[in-house]
Amino acid sequence: MKNNIFLILLACLTFQANATEVQPTTATVVNEALTEQGYFAFNFGEYKVIALRDGSIDLKGSLFNKNLSSEEVQQVFAKANLSQSQYLPTSVNAFLIDDRHGNLTLVDNGAGSCMGDKLGAMATNIQAAGYKLSHINSIMLTHLHLDHVCGLTQNNVSVFPLATVYVSEPELAFWSAEQVPQSVAEDKRANYQATAAQIKAVLAPYQLSKSLRTFKAGSDINGIEVIQSTGHTPGHYSYLLKSQNKALVFVGDIVHSHTLQFIEPKLSVDFDTDPVQASHTRESLFAQYAEAHTWIAAPHLPFPGVGEIVELSTGHYQWKPLGSPATPATPATPATPATPATPA
Repeated sequence: MKNNIFLILLACLTFQANATEVQPTTATVVNEALTEQGYFAFNFGEYKVIALRDGSIDLKGSLFNKNLSSEEVQQVFAKANLSQSQYLPTSVNAFLIDDRHGNLTLVDNGAGSCMGDKLGAMATNIQAAGYKLSHINSIMLTHLHLDHVCGLTQNNVSVFPLATVYVSEPELAFWSAEQVPQSVAEDKRANYQATAAQIKAVLAPYQLSKSLRTFKAGSDINGIEVIQSTGHTPGHYSYLLKSQNKALVFVGDIVHSHTLQFIEPKLSVDFDTDPVQASHTRESLFAQYAEAHTWIAAPHLPFPGVGEIVELSTGHYQWKPLGSPATPATPATPATPATPATPA
C-alpha cells in the first residue's frame, strides 16, 4: 500500500514549474494519500522537511465570528459554500526539520492524549517516517495550546528525552501566571485555568530536567529565525527557515480555515486571545508572504499543510497547497536519519 501511495504522490507532484492553475482533483488525491500515510517528506533547499499528521478535530462554523458583522460573516460562509451550523474538519499537523547533519528540530508536537482519540498520532508518525523520538534534539513551540504541546509527554514522562523545548517568554508567562490574567474575558476564565493546569503538567518533566528554554523577539534558534505573530495567543511566534534563496515559514495558528480565512483574513475565531490583533497579524503576514511567494507550513490547513498564498484581489487570497501546479515539490527519498548531534 505504501508503494502505491508513493507512486500516486510522485505522479501528482511532478508538475511544470510555470503552471498557474490549481487542479482540485489532483490536490485531493495527494491529500487523501498523505492523510493515510500520516507523514510526507520533501526537500527544501539543503533541508529535509517532514509534515506530520497528529489527527483531526471538528470546529463548529459558528466559532468563526469575530471582527465582522453577522451579515458579513454570512457572506463569507456563502462564498465558501458553507454553513455556520456545520462542523469543519480541521487537521492538526506538526513539522520536523532535518538539516541532514544530525540536527532534528520539531515544530509543535500535537495533542498527545489531551484531546480525545481522533488526535495523538504524532509520535507514531515520526517513527513511521524513519526517526527515533530520542534523536530529536530541539522542539520549537509556536504557542502553548493543548493541540500543540500535549505531545511532549505521555503519562507524565518526556516523549522526547533528549530534546530542548523552546517557547517565547511572554507565552510561558501568560500560561504560568499565578492569577488569571486580566486580559482573559470573564466567560473564558474557567477554561483558561483548566488549560493552564494541563500545560504546566506537560511542561513539568522538561522544566525538571532544565530542558525548557524561552526566547524573545529577534532570537535565532538552530539557524531558524523567530517571527512575532501575536493575537491567537499573547506570545505566539512563527519560525522562518531559509535555504538556497528559498523561505518557508512555520506559521502556527495565524490561520485555522483554508476555506474561510484566505478569502477574508479579517475573520477571526472565538478562541483567539485577541481576535483583533489576530486579524491584523493575519492580514499583514498574508500580504507579505503572497508578495514574496513564501511557502508556509500551517498546523490546521489540510494535511500536509504546506503551500503558498496567492492574492486574488487586495486583501483577499487563495490557498495553493503543495501538490498543486503552483506549488510543486520534490518528495524526499526515504533514508535512515543521521546520528543526532550531542545535545548542548
